[in-house]
Amino acid sequence: MEGKERITRALNRKEVDRTPVWFMRQAGRHLPEYRKLAREHDFWERCKDTDICSRISLQPIERYPGIDATIVFSDILTPLPSLGYEVKYGGGIKIDPFEFEDVDSWPEFRAREHAPWAGDALAEIGLQEENKARLGFAGCPWTISMYLLSGGTGDKDFHGARSAVFSNPELSSNLLTKMAEIVGGLLADQVNYGGADAVQLFDTWAGLLSPTQYEGFARGPTETAIRVFRERSARDVPLIHYAKGSGHLHEQIRSLDIDAISLDWRDDINLNRVNHGHRIAIQGNLDPSYLHGSQHEAVIATKEVLRQAGDGPGHIFNLGHGMAPNSKIENVKAVLHTVTGGIR
Repeated sequence: MEGKERITRALNRKEVDRTPVWFMRQAGRHLPEYRKLAREHDFWERCKDTDICSRISLQPIERYPGIDATIVFSDILTPLPSLGYEVKYGGGIKIDPFEFEDVDSWPEFRAREHAPWAGDALAEIGLQEENKARLGFAGCPWTISMYLLSGGTGDKDFHGARSAVFSNPELSSNLLTKMAEIVGGLLADQVNYGGADAVQLFDTWAGLLSPTQYEGFARGPTETAIRVFRERSARDVPLIHYAKGSGHLHEQIRSLDIDAISLDWRDDINLNRVNHGHRIAIQGNLDPSYLHGSQHEAVIATKEVLRQAGDGPGHIFNLGHGMAPNSKIENVKAVLHTVTGGIR
């Protein structure tokens, strides 16, 4: 069974020959071949140039043949420049100032025109590698809006951004709804033009919210983004939802129109599998810290995740968050060897 079939079958909770595996942030800073490209091309060039982006996206599976999917190299903030905001990377993220009143003057967002790069790269990846699953992604409206309201990454835990949302509920609703339509369109383009086999929504900062706050501000826009994605997609492909530190929100997240929920390392994967695995696929959930230290301990922790997940259909092995720059290549290989039964 090839990786593409293995991933898509698992996401549809069908039997597979072994647990499929990929890693969040697998394409990027822990790889020396990526760092070489990064020295030669700035971040936006890496995202926008189809050849460079596809090369970066394919680097992990070239180094680690056991990985079953290629996730496109991109960023959740890529739609912002088309809305009038310069986004600068390096030493954190810096974004031009935003005012709630800006939203009504935003252009009508069309992914093929305004932010086609992820779709372009996915299409190119499909020409070069047909046996691995192609994964697209976008950020959830809440998480993208946190960065936009904060002007980047300077506001720890987004206290100012959250305060602005809570203090301006109607204006915030307008922002989040418009962002939801943009996100849905981006995901659909990655399927329709890019040929993505599945997509993942990242709501990295939803875990900052209480259940009441999530229901009041974030759940509805995420629901809208998913609806727009489903309506505009020419094919019915699985959608994975990930939100770090969101165990207290999982009941609400599972009520969304999603096919899989990605757990972080603090979530009980066995409990999730037993209680919800009959209707939703479960992805995760190795603590990414195990990739930084002892290879022996990384293998033990990987075996424990597999044991807790069990043998039933519908589990995709992954990390509980993205790979960090200091992840060790030998640890990644050891984890893959453990999951795949020999392929590194």
